Amino acid sequence: MRVQDTANNEDEGFTLIELLVVIIIIGILAAIAIPVYLNQRQRAYDAAAKSDMRTLAEFEETYLTNNVDSYGTIANLISDGDNVLPTRKVTLSVVRFNSAISYCLSAKHALSPTTWYWDSAAGGIQPKGATDCPVTTTGTAGDSVTR
Repeated sequence: MRVQDTANNEDEGFTLIELLVVIIIIGILAAIAIPVYLNQRQRAYDAAAKSDMRTLAEFEETYLTNNVDSYGTIANLISDGDNVLPTRKVTLSVVRFNSAISYCLSAKHALSPTTWYWDSAAGGIQPKGATDCPVTTTGTAGDSVTR
C-alpha cells in the first residue's frame, strides 16, 4: 500500500519548473502580440484620417460644381450645406486652394504622428511621409475643423 500512496502524492499538482515554463511561454507570446496590436491601432487612426479627407475632397468638388468659380474653405462648405464632421480626434484642414484650379487638404489623427495630404492637382492622397502638397503650393489659405 505504501507504493501506491507515494505514486498518488507525486501526481497531485504541477512542479514549480512546469509553472515557470508556462509563464515564460505566455510572456513570449505577449511580447509578440502587443506590438502587432499597437501597429493595428496606428493603422486604424490613419485610416480614419484618410477617410475623412476623402470625404472633404468630395465636398470640395461639389462646392466647385455648385459655385463654378472656386473651391472653398471649410466654413464655405458648411454654409453651402455640407456636413463637414470629422471622426473624433481628427483635424481636417483646407491648407490652401487656388481658385478653381486646385486645392490642398490635410488630415491628422491626434493619436497618430502622421499627417496625410491630398493634392487635387497631384492625383489625390499623397504617400506617407509627404510634408506638403507637391503641386498645389500657392493659393488662398483655408481653415480647419476638429471634433
